[in-house]
Amino acid sequence: MGFDCRLWENRPELKFQVLKECDSNIALGSKRAYFNGLSFVIEPKGIARVKGSIHRFFNNGSHNADRFTFENFTIAVNDLLAFGINPETAILRSFEIGLNLDTTTCKIDNKTFLESILYCKGAKRSDMEIHEKLGYGYVFKTTNAKYKFYDKSIQSDIQNAELLRIETKFTRMRAVENYGLRTLSDLLDKEKLSKLIVDKYLKPIDETIFFEWEQIKTTRKIPTKYKSKFKDLRNPDWWIKDERSRIDRHRNKLLLEKLVTLYAKRNIKNILKDLISLELQAFTRNKNCYEYTEFESLNNWNKSDNAKKSVTNAQRIVGCDLHDQREGKKKKKYCLICGKEITGQKTDSKYCNDQRKCRDKAYNLKVSETRKKKKSDKEKEIIKLIEKIGDKLSLTRTTNPNRKKTKGVKTRKTSIIVTINGKRKYYHGSQARFFLNEFDKKTDKPNKHPKPE
Repeated sequence: MGFDCRLWENRPELKFQVLKECDSNIALGSKRAYFNGLSFVIEPKGIARVKGSIHRFFNNGSHNADRFTFENFTIAVNDLLAFGINPETAILRSFEIGLNLDTTTCKIDNKTFLESILYCKGAKRSDMEIHEKLGYGYVFKTTNAKYKFYDKSIQSDIQNAELLRIETKFTRMRAVENYGLRTLSDLLDKEKLSKLIVDKYLKPIDETIFFEWEQIKTTRKIPTKYKSKFKDLRNPDWWIKDERSRIDRHRNKLLLEKLVTLYAKRNIKNILKDLISLELQAFTRNKNCYEYTEFESLNNWNKSDNAKKSVTNAQRIVGCDLHDQREGKKKKKYCLICGKEITGQKTDSKYCNDQRKCRDKAYNLKVSETRKKKKSDKEKEIIKLIEKIGDKLSLTRTTNPNRKKTKGVKTRKTSIIVTINGKRKYYHGSQARFFLNEFDKKTDKPNKHPKPE
């Protein structure tokens, strides 16, 4: 806000280009300049944007495949001040957090890690295209974020190395609005950043379901009561079925992890979490001390009691982001009729399930409103008809609308036939009586209708 774009235009390292029309030489679209891995954009309305990798910017635009610590991030943000980018006023529109994991120490290749992912946040797996080839990475796209797992060494053309990249990209800022993240300076706040990494990066990894097929090729060792179930649990499509609830998914996740622990030679998810823990320790280090004490929550996330909530000791439920609601606490819902809380019912529930009373009452109200609307529309039509035809209208053969009902005697229904341009229109019952009353008001001849023969 209030940024002077001339500051960028006057810097010699920023060489802006813009697409122009051949005949008139009129600029079409935004001005763009590329420098050290960042794209500086000036839109026609004067709005300035910066896109790209701040990790690559820190490495002078060469690559972003090495370790990027919090101290490196702080230095890179300070370097942006030279371009007039103030962290306090630079508003975030989207950003990503991720780690480059060296998998050579565990002797498991990246492809094995990638192929072992069965389920992530309820999203269907999509292939990432790296150098116009598929099979080196996968994306799980949800409403507000993308979860990426891919081979960083292939993407960065690094020889004789195994780097696995695990990344979370927040495509909409409403995904992190509960963490007070709005500007670039908010990412420098260690408390906010720690909470964000634990909740939005590490927790989804903890909830992601991994299964290494080669470790349990057959069901021979599996107990008979689990054999049939195990065939479902190792199928990726089975996990993302719409009818599967969070609790059911979590229960089956625990069963699969139990079977892996008992009958597989290794647990690939635990190995991956150990690699992440080591990289997090490196992320928190600086030149003066081994690690920041402010990031203690990151260093402790992989301990045995970390997967439990501090209050209830209930294990984390497997998450699913296939919704268009804002992430955070689940909003309470109440019955539209009696006001009873129905948060635990189905997503589309509007009424409580107590003996169907509220749903029946809501249905009756809906029917009543429909009838009222229909009656009102018909009455408007009658008034318009009377005003249009006026004194030319004559009524014949109608019952007396003022006739009193006698108990036990069947009352004949009032009916009216109106002929307009050779076409007949019929009005019966309450509509006919309304017609008669309005016609009397129009002609000032109350109760002068001919008696039925």
